[in-house]
Amino acid sequence: MSEKALNSRRIFLQKMIALTALAGVAPYVDAFGQPFAEIRKGELPVRPLGKTGHMVSIYSLGGQGSIEIPGKEDISVEIINRAIDLGINYIDTAAAYGRQTPTVARADAMGTSEKNMGQVMKYRRKEVFLASKTHDRTYDGSMRLLEKSLKQLNTDHLDLWQIHNVKMSEMETLDRITGDDGVLKAMIKARDEKMIRFIGFSGHEGPDVLNALSERFPFDNVLVAINAADKHHDPFIEKFLPNAVAREMGIVGMKIPARDRIFANGGIITMKEAMDYVLTLPVSTIIVGIDKIAELEENINIAKEFRPLTADEMLAIEAKTKPHYRDLLFFKNLSDWPAEW
Repeated sequence: MSEKALNSRRIFLQKMIALTALAGVAPYVDAFGQPFAEIRKGELPVRPLGKTGHMVSIYSLGGQGSIEIPGKEDISVEIINRAIDLGINYIDTAAAYGRQTPTVARADAMGTSEKNMGQVMKYRRKEVFLASKTHDRTYDGSMRLLEKSLKQLNTDHLDLWQIHNVKMSEMETLDRITGDDGVLKAMIKARDEKMIRFIGFSGHEGPDVLNALSERFPFDNVLVAINAADKHHDPFIEKFLPNAVAREMGIVGMKIPARDRIFANGGIITMKEAMDYVLTLPVSTIIVGIDKIAELEENINIAKEFRPLTADEMLAIEAKTKPHYRDLLFFKNLSDWPAEW
């Protein structure tokens, strides 16, 4: 990168760091408005989840990893309980989450994550902000999925219901989502009937379609794939994040370790670098799927010790990811992905 380009990038990152503070998501206050420095030792910092009014732990639990694998109910329940015990108050899952195994087909595995979450929600529902998703784009199909999700999760409502993985190939068919027979109508109906509280969407592939969808409705939240390699191809950070902040949306970051690809080649970057990079941006929280308790505890400890990076520290991390960005951004612009992924 030329010196001119480097300085330009540095200035941009400095603006993003400032935007984090201006957006009210900087890690300087806890749930009671206390300065970050006054958060008691051992507690997870919190940030506002956009305009929802919820103060969310900066590190949250994703519903993939072991939780979506059939036959792993015991470790899943252990992970979920431990996460809540350690201060996580936001949990994300999806009707589609369920991993194929040698003995369970993909179609039969779908819903595994919600079912495992439901084992804990039976008695700890009030302790978390619970988010799930519909991969169906129709009114009727999504309403059926919502009923199924509520049953599997052992709850009478979701705090957040999201349109799952809005793809670049849907740019020309957004009317299918927002029309009279579309999923958005189902979400509004469900909110009116208090089956859900807030409405959002998720996306992996590129910023253009997320910007286009956000113009059609005042969404409360977005779950977006952002990691330390983002700048190297069609970046969400430059092209979408400022828009989401301006709309006062809760912003949840995902794909932080790129499905553990950051650990390839002897370690491209550390988990601390991966988490600190994204948490320095104006996001409300980040979600990570967990395979075992030790991973959960390590990540929570990183979150507890988080301090915002400088622009130069972010530049250094970006430089480390550049040679490997194709692997680390595997989720972008893959139009043949199934909608439920």
